[in-house]
Amino acid sequence: MNEKELIKKLHKRIAISKFNEEENFEMKRNKLDIGKKVAIAVFSLVLITGGVFATSHIVNKFGANASDGVDIAVNNGYISEQKTEYKKANGIELNVDSMLMDDDNFAINFDMKLDDEYDMKDFGSIDFVDLKIIDETGKIVFNTYDLVSDLGLETSYKGAYSISHNKKNEHEFIVSLTATGNPEKFPRSKHLSIKLTKISAKEADNYYAINKIYEGNWNFEYDVPEEFYNRKTIIYSAKKCTDSSINLNTITATLSNTAFKISIPEIKTDKINYSLLKTSTPKSIYDKIAIQKEYVETSDGKKFETAQRSDGDGGYGIENGKENTISNYHQTFNLTSFDATNTIKVHMFTNTGEEIVIEFEKE
Repeated sequence: MNEKELIKKLHKRIAISKFNEEENFEMKRNKLDIGKKVAIAVFSLVLITGGVFATSHIVNKFGANASDGVDIAVNNGYISEQKTEYKKANGIELNVDSMLMDDDNFAINFDMKLDDEYDMKDFGSIDFVDLKIIDETGKIVFNTYDLVSDLGLETSYKGAYSISHNKKNEHEFIVSLTATGNPEKFPRSKHLSIKLTKISAKEADNYYAINKIYEGNWNFEYDVPEEFYNRKTIIYSAKKCTDSSINLNTITATLSNTAFKISIPEIKTDKINYSLLKTSTPKSIYDKIAIQKEYVETSDGKKFETAQRSDGDGGYGIENGKENTISNYHQTFNLTSFDATNTIKVHMFTNTGEEIVIEFEKE
């Protein structure tokens, strides 16, 4: 398979949560400037050579792009299933069906009913064009476009997100929104005002179809459960690393109900072939991936893979002027607080096939 075929295949693969002996692709989508929903920010090709970890999923409670970590949280009862009343406009009824919120993940399901006049084929793709969610402090918890200038608010959601839908019956969808990759932790909001006035839809299986806009006022008020705003986050400190060039004091690691997140500002190591990273035409696209096949291991021997979501879970940078340096490495794993142990290990493999192991202890 040549590089063009690999890229073509990459674009067809969106949410991935699978660890086995095959080639897997991961596409990261991050939110860009005003008027742009999401775009490809960085992609990683992950070559799996062994080991089987957490179970894979196809579609979970919050859609195909929610992580296995979100699944674990939901299976442990960390979910709000309080529903709002339906709001109807332009022959489309919406209500809030369920939601989840912690430091690292925000997910919400909408139940969407169509009048008999509509053909469900015309809703092959669905997007909430101007969805905005604001809490009781006036902070934008989430928005699909940057509406700061319109709303006069100081901050807006700067992370990534994904919207998908699944057919419930002949006139009804469940529309799932999942958001992660936010530079900041999601706020500990007690009340959410959910506002939507434009729904975009396009005919199924027709790439050239034009998106049609349906306008209305689908607005909801939602009281956030106490377990979401009084949530606790576990902090881990790095104690040992098999690569002495990594400064342990700069590493941050946190564990929430839905994810384990690690951030390393700078990695300088002789275990990475940097010349391959900067080559525009490497002998193999595999060689350009510096950190790959990461996983987290708890002290009881359980192993958890990376979240591998397409809406922004991990990555790193190669900065100009900083030779032999990987900057701002970050990754999200499916380990959750429900499987927390006092010590954990993060395993990373470089593009030379060597392993870096970082050991952490709970603070």
